[in-house]
Amino acid sequence: MKCYFAILLAVAAATLSGCATSSQARNVEATGFLGNCRELLQPGKPGEEQLLVYRNPKADWKSYKKIVVEPVSIWSDPKQELSSDERQDLQKLVDNFQTLLRAKLAADYEIVERKGPGVLISQVALTSGEQAYTSLKVVSKAVPYGSAASYLWTFMTGKAPFVGEASLEWMVKDAETGDILSASVDRRVGADTFVGEDALNMEYFNSWGDVKSSLDFWADDVVYRLCVFRSGNNCIAPKKGLKLPS
Repeated sequence: MKCYFAILLAVAAATLSGCATSSQARNVEATGFLGNCRELLQPGKPGEEQLLVYRNPKADWKSYKKIVVEPVSIWSDPKQELSSDERQDLQKLVDNFQTLLRAKLAADYEIVERKGPGVLISQVALTSGEQAYTSLKVVSKAVPYGSAASYLWTFMTGKAPFVGEASLEWMVKDAETGDILSASVDRRVGADTFVGEDALNMEYFNSWGDVKSSLDFWADDVVYRLCVFRSGNNCIAPKKGLKLPS
């Protein structure tokens, strides 16, 4: 037990030093969830937008007062094999994300179930969700030269070793015409740090914590993007949260 707490202290001490970078990944690949819309995607502005984006220049965002929030799906990646337990855990996270997303959108739109004029359709899919190897994260910080090796790996790959990650695709359509108004693809990787700029990473020892943190970020990001699209007042950008050592 004493050894375990010593490792925790080592982790906290190690993460208090060094520079930091955003937890948005360097790149992402679109899946079949967006269909032919994938061909319209362009790289987003680094640090300001999702990694891949499309905006319909003819969209009249201010004309929409209602929104249909379709159930968030888990888009199966044939390269990622999930056990039944892992899929159940991921489904719980997605269900919680769905509830959170609806609650946040309800502040700006009337949530409806039927399609019609002046109605948006929001379609979201979690296309990748990988849990972290928490024990290996801790050990890599505690062993000699572990932190240096971790920083080097992060610099080379854009993702710290043993952390989790998630990818999300989002599409907004006109409910009446079916026209695609916006689409985006984003990927976020876990924060390999116990101490953030202004808070502790309470999900550090939760194997699915990195996925949860990413979904929480995206819930705020969806609301923010729609606010910006319609030129709303006081659009609140999501906090980037904890940072990755680099």
